[in-house]
Amino acid sequence: MPQTGWVLLHQGLGLYVGRSPALSYWSKLNGAGRVAVATFPTEAKARWHVDLWEGGWPEDHDRAGLSLHPVVVDLPDGWASLTAIRAAGLGEHLGELAHQGWRAAPGQC
Repeated sequence: MPQTGWVLLHQGLGLYVGRSPALSYWSKLNGAGRVAVATFPTEAKARWHVDLWEGGWPEDHDRAGLSLHPVVVDLPDGWASLTAIRAAGLGEHLGELAHQGWRAAPGQC
């Protein structure tokens, strides 16, 4: 049975791809060369993750542009493929993840 995970969507930045110690990666801003999106096992864990780097889940999350969406986790270690993201109806938010050229060396789109 497929596992369901939760992805974080910001209306301006796109889908949350992942994080390094100093930077968050978003599908419309800097996809970090990824071909998948990080998922969270529960809505609560996704909100907790936002709490860590934003100081709390915004009370008016609609106004802040944040939302959580269920997707099928179809890759190891809790990742959702671009196919799974599209199947969840979130394809319009893939940004640079949807374009092969963005995965080239920096500056070579």
